[in-house]
Amino acid sequence: MTERIKFIHSADLHLDSPFKGMSTLPNALYQELKSSTFKALDNLVDLAIDEAVDFVLIVGDLFDQSLRSVYAEMQFLLACEKLAGAEISVYLSHGNHDYLKGRTRTLTFPDNLHVFESDQVECKVFHKNSQPLVGIHGFSYAEQAVLENKAIEFEPIEGVPYQIAMLHGSAGQSDEHATYAPFQLGDLRAKAIDYWALGHIHKREVLATEPAIVYPGNTQGRSSKELGEKGCYLVEMDQRETKLNFKSLHEIQFEKETIDLKGDQNLDQVYQRIQAELSELTGRKSILFMTFINASAQLVELYHQGEFDEIIELHNEQQEGESLWMWIQEFKVEQEKEAIDSLLKTRDPFMKQLLEQFNDVDFNEIAKDLARHRHAKKFLPEFSEEEQAEMIQEAKELALYQLIGGVNDED
Repeated sequence: MTERIKFIHSADLHLDSPFKGMSTLPNALYQELKSSTFKALDNLVDLAIDEAVDFVLIVGDLFDQSLRSVYAEMQFLLACEKLAGAEISVYLSHGNHDYLKGRTRTLTFPDNLHVFESDQVECKVFHKNSQPLVGIHGFSYAEQAVLENKAIEFEPIEGVPYQIAMLHGSAGQSDEHATYAPFQLGDLRAKAIDYWALGHIHKREVLATEPAIVYPGNTQGRSSKELGEKGCYLVEMDQRETKLNFKSLHEIQFEKETIDLKGDQNLDQVYQRIQAELSELTGRKSILFMTFINASAQLVELYHQGEFDEIIELHNEQQEGESLWMWIQEFKVEQEKEAIDSLLKTRDPFMKQLLEQFNDVDFNEIAKDLARHRHAKKFLPEFSEEEQAEMIQEAKELALYQLIGGVNDED
């Protein structure tokens, strides 16, 4: 009977991520955040040892940049040495962030690390009890962009019971990630591969089960685009079935929370709402992006006058000394729907024209000077279409407030 295998499928660790846009955090919390990708690596190593896995797969973007720091490389070296002590092999492919031609130095890694050093698909055989057991196929990015379909290059080899493919690429088009090494599910299903270990897309997703085609997501969230639990898959396989068990590795969780202010008129009520909502999130470190909905005209006015900020500051000040903190990084206040609907029905020609012009705003055109600024562009994250729409909406609501002092009737 063929021996069962047990392994970890991880990808997109992004060690040394700079966490663009998050430097406004208090320094102590910001330093925790910058260390979080390394903590996720530590958690991965501990999981591998605790579960006594046969090997660990890292499918691209181990490092956040091609020119990685000595610190980041040394942290990975120490991780490999710890896994070597437990006789656990590591298979690594490089992706678009840590592509091969960007490297400037090489440390001496233990023999348990097996790196795909070519941009051509090759196979490395994992042995157990002196017998060939798994053909592990993969390639690394030589340049920052791989635009061809690499899936068609994967071919199983003879003489091993299991075939695993490591592919850092995109399933079709993606709104959140550049489309590299694009493939269709049919390309993967057509190959005699038992498990497709994917990377590049930071959202966890099982695309298929026969065979298993899996994105584990990244191991540590880095912005409001990467919400919730982050980690890897613990995979157990035999000739009959593949079992997937997601394991959290993140140190800090990014989350979006919505708080309904229906019926509230005063800031103390808002503060109580915040505390009640966050009491359900205890037990973890969190960076929160909060939306207050159904705000009354009075609360909207307080929001635009900056008094909401003081409530948030009060909450955040109390979090700085906590070991499991919940920091509100951003927030917005949305008016009651009935009030907005009333305003949108206005017959005032100026207001109608103003509202229509907001529908035609070209975000990139407006922001181009800032994006080109020699200093500012270093700190600006890339904004998704959803984020652009949110900023335009906030600008519209602020303009309306400045013009009419809040949401009132058309007179």
